Order: sequence, then C-alpha cells, then structure tokens
Amino acid sequence: MLSKKVTVPVPRITDRKVRKLLLCGPGPCNLWPSVTEALTQPILSPLCDEYFRIMEDIRNGLKYLFQTQTDLVLAISGSGHAGMETVISNLIGPKETMLIARRGIWDERALNMATRYGINAVEVRIPFTTTFNLEQIEDELQKWKPTALFITHGDSSTGTVQNLQGLGNLCHRYGALLIVDTVVSIGGVPFFMDDWGVDAVYASSQKALSGPAGISPVAFSKRAEMKINRRKHQPPFYFDIKMLAQQWNCYGNTRVYHHTMSPPLMWALRRSLQEICTRTLPMFWEQHATITAHFCKRLEQNGFELLIPKAEDRLATVTTVILPKGYDYKEYITYIRDNHNILLFGGLGPTAGKSLRIGIMGVNCTRETADAIVNAMIDALKNLKKCSL
Repeated sequence: MLSKKVTVPVPRITDRKVRKLLLCGPGPCNLWPSVTEALTQPILSPLCDEYFRIMEDIRNGLKYLFQTQTDLVLAISGSGHAGMETVISNLIGPKETMLIARRGIWDERALNMATRYGINAVEVRIPFTTTFNLEQIEDELQKWKPTALFITHGDSSTGTVQNLQGLGNLCHRYGALLIVDTVVSIGGVPFFMDDWGVDAVYASSQKALSGPAGISPVAFSKRAEMKINRRKHQPPFYFDIKMLAQQWNCYGNTRVYHHTMSPPLMWALRRSLQEICTRTLPMFWEQHATITAHFCKRLEQNGFELLIPKAEDRLATVTTVILPKGYDYKEYITYIRDNHNILLFGGLGPTAGKSLRIGIMGVNCTRETADAIVNAMIDALKNLKKCSL
C-alpha cells in the first residue's frame, strides 16, 4: 500500500565516466596518490579513541604548516569559505569595524560576509596588479581604528602574494587583530604565523596540500583567543570556535562531541600533512619557487605576458598570464582541455576576461607539468584563429 503514496518516480541514475584531467587552474589540484588511498580508510565514530588520535596528528601537522606554537589550531568542516566565516564571526562582533585590504575577489567575499553579520566593514583598495605596503595600511589603521584587519596572503584571482612581514606588529600598535587568508598560498609559499604576528589564519585542503575540498585548517593566536573569550556576541553554532576547540581537544582535557566531521576528509588532510612533513616546508617552498620561475621564464620566451609586473608580487602557486591580442580566453582554455587534457582557468573578479589563471602546486608542482602546460599553450596559439578586433 505504501507504494501507492510514492508520487515521485524513481530517477534514472547511471554510472558516469569522467575523464581525468591534469588540474592546473587555481584549485582544486590533483590528489597525492597516498591521499586517494587515505580516503578509503575506515569510517570512525566521533567518540572513539582513534578519532581523537587522528585529530591530534592533524593539529600537530597544522602547527608545523602554519609555523605556530598556539594551542587553538584545528580544522573546520567546509571549504575555505567556512574558514573565512569562522575567523570573521568569532573575532568581530556587530558594529565593530573590520578593515579590508582589497585587491582581489576574496577580499570582496570577506566584505560581503562581514556585512551580513552587521560588522562595520570598510575597505582600502589598490590596483589588482599590485600589493600593499605598510604605509598604506598604517594610514587606514590610524583613520578607522578597526577591531581587525583582513588581508589575503596569496590571491588566486590576481596571482599576487602579499608581503606580511611587519604587518602584525603594525596592527597591534593600533589595537587591531591581523586576519590572513592563506587558502592558495599555504604550503607553497613561506608563511610564519607567530613570527609575523598573525592573529587568525585559515586555509583549505584542495590547493597546495593536494587534498579534496571540504575541510579547512584554522589557527588563532593568544591575542585572538583572549578576544574570543571576552566577546559579547554569539557566532553561528556550527562555527563557534569555543565549542570546536573542545571537540578538537585543543587543551588536552575535553573530547566533547560537537558535530560529526567527515572521517574520509580527516584521513585525507592527515595524509596531505604527512606528505609535506616528509618533504619539509623549506624544500616544498623552494620547489614551488623554482618550478614557477622556470614556468614564467618559458612563458616570456614564447611571447606570453605576465599580468603581475613585479616578480616579488607574483604568487608561486598561481600565475596569471595575458594572451596575445585577438585570442578568446574561453576558446583557448577549451582547446587545451580537449587536446592536451589540461584544465586551466580564466580570470575571476577583477581579472575576468583579462588573463588566464594557471596553478602549478602541490603534487602538480613539477618541471614536467610546467613544460607540458607551456607546450600546450604554444600549440593553442598555433592552431586557434584570432578573433576579429
């Protein structure tokens, strides 16, 4: 009789064959083979000892990744935007001021998110092909006296990397916390949370860590922890760092259930961190710098123009490239995907229609990958017709 109450017919869901591509956009990246294997590890209960041992391994790996001695280090269920929402909602209350150093789309997202929480979000803008200097930031800190400054370390929409040295001390001089987005830079670019005075940082797993999206590392300084403990507002339950710290056993005496995290993603993040620890950060940073320098040199030798004029402003994980005049970016990307099995991305936000965004990071950060991309780009120029101007 129950079958008569079923009014929605059974859908036809069949197996799909998906061609595996070399993922060389700004993310996601291909997975380490060991990470693919880690995704098949046993599903664990969120209350068993092994679950908490995996959490402890992840926290130790994240302390190394962020270069921090702080205890408040863990991972959020969700993509990089979940990390962004966690740090903003926990540290800044309604009507408090957040200064946003804006040069790309992720700073726009932070502005959007802060506004939804009733935060007084103000921004200082610079051309998207440049980065900030301390004088520019200090002028705004003096003017607004914000609770926190939000800035993106590596910006995948522009292909720039922000120099953070001295910025933490500058913020603290004016009573502000320093919040940093490292989604596309962490692992591939040097980052020193404690040494640079960073108060809150978030990252994601699908970029240079070469893991699947869906779990986002975060860390908070002692200064940020004091702000969280004294806050007058309540962040969303799902992102409440006070409660999450108890689940992640950050202080070694809780093991409280908050929500059911994804064991496959925890296994995967743990394995991604193992891969980096095996290589060591200095070697991994040097690998990204060397391969990207080789890539940029070959591009320029073959008539391509780099969007970011100053080498010191260029991000080592994502390179933005201007095509010669007359070529359609969408058609160009499609040709390379269909003929070379390589996925590149077009511009986003301020760079939409103005550049390619090419990611060489994590497991894909090899000379072979860099050369394969350049060769495919040269071939596309030869075989595609220019558009009429």
